Amino acid sequence: MKWALLGCLLAGCGGPTWLQNARILVSSTATNDCRTMICRHNENTDLIVWNGALWLVHRAAQSQVLGPNSSLHVYQSTDGGQHFVDVATIPAPADRDLRDPHFFVVGPALHIKALTRLPVISLRDSNVETIAVDTQSTDGATWTPLQPIGPVEWSFWRIRQHEGTYYTAAYHDGDTQVTLFTSTDGHSWSEGAPIYAVADDSPLETELLFLPSGQLLALIRMDGNNSEILGAQGRLRTKVCWAAPPFATFSCPQELTDVRLDGPVAFEWNGRVFVVARKHLSQGGRKRTALYELAGAFDGGPLTIREWGELPSAGDTAYAGVAPLGGSRFVVSWYSGDLKLDETWLLGVLDVTNIWVGVLDLANLPPTATAPLQSGKQSAKSL
Repeated sequence: MKWALLGCLLAGCGGPTWLQNARILVSSTATNDCRTMICRHNENTDLIVWNGALWLVHRAAQSQVLGPNSSLHVYQSTDGGQHFVDVATIPAPADRDLRDPHFFVVGPALHIKALTRLPVISLRDSNVETIAVDTQSTDGATWTPLQPIGPVEWSFWRIRQHEGTYYTAAYHDGDTQVTLFTSTDGHSWSEGAPIYAVADDSPLETELLFLPSGQLLALIRMDGNNSEILGAQGRLRTKVCWAAPPFATFSCPQELTDVRLDGPVAFEWNGRVFVVARKHLSQGGRKRTALYELAGAFDGGPLTIREWGELPSAGDTAYAGVAPLGGSRFVVSWYSGDLKLDETWLLGVLDVTNIWVGVLDLANLPPTATAPLQSGKQSAKSL
């Protein structure tokens, strides 16, 4: 099915000069069949450039609540994100939830890492017996059955390839610790160095970024104690950790304060490092998706963080994907609830959400005063 991209007038969007053509790509539908069709709650996006095309994936379900009535939808764009074609649907296992898809490439095949969980309601994904799974395709339309690639109770985040090895940061059920996992083939994974293991901080989704200095940067979302978990009160913190080759030990000398990067995606451009992640407002627990920039010493810290602004977003939102178009332009995907309703996150996780796309033109950002990275190379080829 071909999804025509709606213009800003139809979507009611606007925004800063660095965000262009922001629009709803996938709109919520009222169907109850979320295993084969688009549903009420669409979330968890990712993007990649592969085989000369742009690929997008997202989850569809009735809500964010765990359950087998869920699926992943895969889209292809051959015109730089102007139009997308819905090319594949991957249903959840019969007795498990399916979510948090991320693309990666191994040889000639495009892979999707995702998480399956038991349909258990808990505060910190306790007792859900998470299993990281993989599916692959050589054409983007036909995908292999989901196969386990991680040990039970470990949630893989985004997979990065670096000098022939695949890396991911995984967090343990209950949000008690984050550990590095590695693989040489993208299928068989080995547990490596602990990244951060202070259970009282509730560490979870951790974004990895390999830097030209040789250092590996890990940005760790920390939900804190029970009063802080919703991000509406108390501390907002992101732990900053570093490792040098061969990445056998990590040091975590710093916290970014007053910012908690939920569902982060990090990327480089022109010697600068950016992150798209969820932003937490104090007004009744409302959320946004925002663009941030990190600056400082990218050979081990310290770092500062600056917010450049918000993408059109409200309610349950974020979990973005980013893929390069060339030059200063990147396609970005994210999901959001109804902008006019501007619900709290607690209401938004149960309500309608849509998939959005737009273009980041980072040349429209002011220059920074800090020294750039040694190289502005990107982690994926542009179109």
